[in-house]
Amino acid sequence: MKYLTRWRAIAGWLWMATLALNAADKADNRKLYILYTNDVHGGIVETEATFLNPNFPPVLGGGASAAAIIKNVRERAQKEGAAVLLLDAGDIFQGTPLGTRTGGTAIIDYMNAVGYDAVSAGNHDFDLGKDNLARLVERARFPILSANIIEKETGKPWRYVKPWTLLDKQGIKIGIFGLTTEATKNMSFAEHIKGLDFTDESPAAQRAVDTLRAMGADIVIGLVHMGLPYNTEEGWRQLQEEIRQNIHKTSYLNAMELAHYVKGIDILMGGHIHKGYPQPWVDPENHTICFQNYGNGGNLGMAEILIDKATHTIAGYELPSDNSGLLLLTTDEYWPDPEMAALIRKRQAEVEKGFDEVIGVTEQALTRAQGESPMNNLICDAMLEASGADFAFTNFGGIRSDLPIGPITPRDIFRVLPFGNAIVVLKIRGAMLRGLIERKVRGNRSGMAIGGGRVVYKRNAPDGQKIVSFTINGKPLDDNAWYKVATTDYLAEGNSGLDALAEVPEERIDRTGIILREAVTEYVRNHSPLKIKTDGRWVKQ
Repeated sequence: MKYLTRWRAIAGWLWMATLALNAADKADNRKLYILYTNDVHGGIVETEATFLNPNFPPVLGGGASAAAIIKNVRERAQKEGAAVLLLDAGDIFQGTPLGTRTGGTAIIDYMNAVGYDAVSAGNHDFDLGKDNLARLVERARFPILSANIIEKETGKPWRYVKPWTLLDKQGIKIGIFGLTTEATKNMSFAEHIKGLDFTDESPAAQRAVDTLRAMGADIVIGLVHMGLPYNTEEGWRQLQEEIRQNIHKTSYLNAMELAHYVKGIDILMGGHIHKGYPQPWVDPENHTICFQNYGNGGNLGMAEILIDKATHTIAGYELPSDNSGLLLLTTDEYWPDPEMAALIRKRQAEVEKGFDEVIGVTEQALTRAQGESPMNNLICDAMLEASGADFAFTNFGGIRSDLPIGPITPRDIFRVLPFGNAIVVLKIRGAMLRGLIERKVRGNRSGMAIGGGRVVYKRNAPDGQKIVSFTINGKPLDDNAWYKVATTDYLAEGNSGLDALAEVPEERIDRTGIILREAVTEYVRNHSPLKIKTDGRWVKQ
């Protein structure tokens, strides 16, 4: 079978990596295998890799396939006298029915079972509130880390997370610190992070590094919920330009900036943006090695770190497969661990009853895009139908998946809209609505998903003049008229750059209590078969 071939390839890499070292290297270096995930978002369940083939997708084994690899690597490391670290860079549970409906406990139980060494806190780990995360911390048999979450009242670190941990692996002292993107305070519901502050990343990281070195750490690893630039070459050029202009950022950093500005980090494990890098990016000056995986549990990252026995410093690294450190967990290549697969299926059966019932059919692929797309139109039209509003909008970031042609189930809708946001209807004047749309097309912004109207804009027009035309229900927008505008409770709090919405008085807010996901589910039931197309509601000139 094909998976045996891939298992032999991995085993062969582990063996050949040893043979590749000459006799002196074998004597002088120790090995540390690092296995890593980020942005799992509850994705320990078996899924289909529609991004590879939407019509005939291969099956991804999720947590059970990862468990099999982890077990294999640990067994081999024990024979070699090598060490193993299993790490995750945050956003562990929100995104699947199993993750969300159990409040993350099913994911923590899985991570306990496979033996994670440390996890950093991500912004979405607060999606059910800080008290829920506190319960997960208490349930975990590994530390959940963040060095930049503090309690506003005391100025001290939040007591439920640790800033760092120090581990001894085969005589090598490894210090690991965590960071949570500072943007969490702008991305979360206020009540979910009440009393907490997310401080500047760079000073917090430097303090953590210095403390760990003082505690005797030989190797320091940053486990950070922050992403590398999508294009690392362009990101490095921009960073050099910052340095040339004597700009030294300390807050709202990406992982590349952190690796460069903070001295003493040997390895950085990033996340947050769901973008994986088959090969690590290495800072040309600090020589920090930066790893980052894709999201949703479809991959397991893997690297072999060589550590000099005499100096306890990093001597190099090896990658396992085709010059890549990211293993795509297809079941025909990485056969799931049977015991773990059975445990996951058991938990699924307890919480996902009815999730595979067919509720409708789509006759064309429901894809996402910046601007107008079939998926964007579906969601906004569902908001309008459920709320009776004049106009609807939502942000692209809340729409998390495409759907292929064919049947649609509640599981599919959950994958598209995992966050449980509710529909809110605001009574606002046309001038305010125009200003909101104007703001979302400034700079590099691509707008928003809309329903009930048509927007034509020019990005290169002066600020305040970018909206060429704006109609609602076929009539020109009247700046002085009142409109009922549907959006999500998340955006109504002023998130995603829409600060003005936070100033709308409560008497002009209708908190419908309708969950957006449920509104879309009902729309699919009522309008199947879906024939949703783009209709020119969002036009860039």
